[in-house]
Amino acid sequence: MNKKKLAICDKDKGYLSMLQAYLSKKNPAGFEVVVFDSVRQAVSESKKEPFGILLVGEGIYDTDVINVAAQKVFILQEDGFAGITGYNTVSKYQSMERLIRQVLDAFALDEKCVSVPNRGQTSAGLVTFYSPDRHKGQSVAALTAAQILADMGHKVLYISMQPFSGFEELLGVKYESDITDFMYFALNHSDKLLYKLEGIKRTIHGVDYLPPALDYSDLADIAEDEWKQCLDMLLHSGEFSEIVVDLTETCKGFYHFLEKSTEVYFLSAKDACSKAMYAQFARLMKLKELDTVLGKSITFDLITGWEHSVLNTGQLSVSPLGAQMKGILEQNG
Repeated sequence: MNKKKLAICDKDKGYLSMLQAYLSKKNPAGFEVVVFDSVRQAVSESKKEPFGILLVGEGIYDTDVINVAAQKVFILQEDGFAGITGYNTVSKYQSMERLIRQVLDAFALDEKCVSVPNRGQTSAGLVTFYSPDRHKGQSVAALTAAQILADMGHKVLYISMQPFSGFEELLGVKYESDITDFMYFALNHSDKLLYKLEGIKRTIHGVDYLPPALDYSDLADIAEDEWKQCLDMLLHSGEFSEIVVDLTETCKGFYHFLEKSTEVYFLSAKDACSKAMYAQFARLMKLKELDTVLGKSITFDLITGWEHSVLNTGQLSVSPLGAQMKGILEQNG
């Protein structure tokens, strides 16, 4: 993907400065951010190199906007009474995260906005959590590890394959779309993967995550080859240094995820039934000639009372469970 410019044109210099600082820090989809306090400046600069996206404040808009060379133009709507037509609008006064999510999702969905696939020079690390006995602590351990990696300075993507993640209830949010929507879009428009990712992902404690599937059967309908293709795109997108996966057999790319993982974390099996499940899993790996999965497996116990950490999902890394997981990651990283 060629580096595109995201241009912002507004007379509110405080807003311009704040939005530019936010975008420069987040670096959404690799856009280079440029700002202008007049439409005339934007027109002049776009003649040198067209913009990918132009955001124009409703209060600074004039008819010269049509002369700005940009793939897609959005009006930053203030009160909605300016009578501007012919352009997409986004509310200026909302969270910047939501504003950029709306803009990039619309950019991704517009067939006239073209790009080329991006492939990073190095692959992200793939850290997988899996429990054959479906231990409910698997998910909180995986999310805790993701937050710790983010605290360490890594750019982290967290993916949950759980059929019932409970995220909307735990986090008090509502998702308009989820991982399956992202998958189907990315497989058909690989050149716009990062734009769609920015449009759909959410963030918790510095960790980007794809909203988990509402209906697990949608996950189950995604073919193994499609999982392989999408995982490869994410690993080599250049957007992340670590991808943490909360894995289940719902994913038909199950074996591929295990094989591609740099580390696979298992919760310890204590009772006879769990031990039997783990033993069967180990035999299956050997039968499928995936002995390397067992070689990079790390088994650990959760501390007593780990369940209390879930009460503050956004601060798992600084909980007692976080202290434990940090030690485990540092020991095996």
